[in-house]
Amino acid sequence: MLLPQLLNGQQTQQMVKPQKGPPLNKELVREFVIVAHKDFDKVKSMLQENPDLLNASLNLKDWDWEDAVGAAGHMGFRDMAVYLLDQGARPTICVAAMLGDLDVVKTFITSFPQMRNSVGPHNITLLDHAKAGGEEAKPVVEYLTSIGVTK
Repeated sequence: MLLPQLLNGQQTQQMVKPQKGPPLNKELVREFVIVAHKDFDKVKSMLQENPDLLNASLNLKDWDWEDAVGAAGHMGFRDMAVYLLDQGARPTICVAAMLGDLDVVKTFITSFPQMRNSVGPHNITLLDHAKAGGEEAKPVVEYLTSIGVTK
């Protein structure tokens, strides 16, 4: 179970908080988020060059916020999402669903039942995030459908 370890602060790597730098250039953030839709190697190199990009988010339009881990989540890029989480990216229920972390998804929904209707970037539903996770997220898909989630 990856996300419970992250949520409990038991990460596999020791995180070092980088020195706060100047505000990030919006175009650099845009490039990073776009790259997170398709190019894991580029994500790693950009993050190595500028660690402040890790949790940078971009408002695409109409309150459509996205960060790199959110992009990896809805694209079904498990390795990229895990890498970003290991670096300290903020976990979400949508990323947990894609990763197939049923315990985390259940905990969120048990604590906050309205989260069954959660959406991630681009209004992509929780169920669609789970479907993007493929075989490893099948138990999450089954759970969500069993509690009446249809979208």
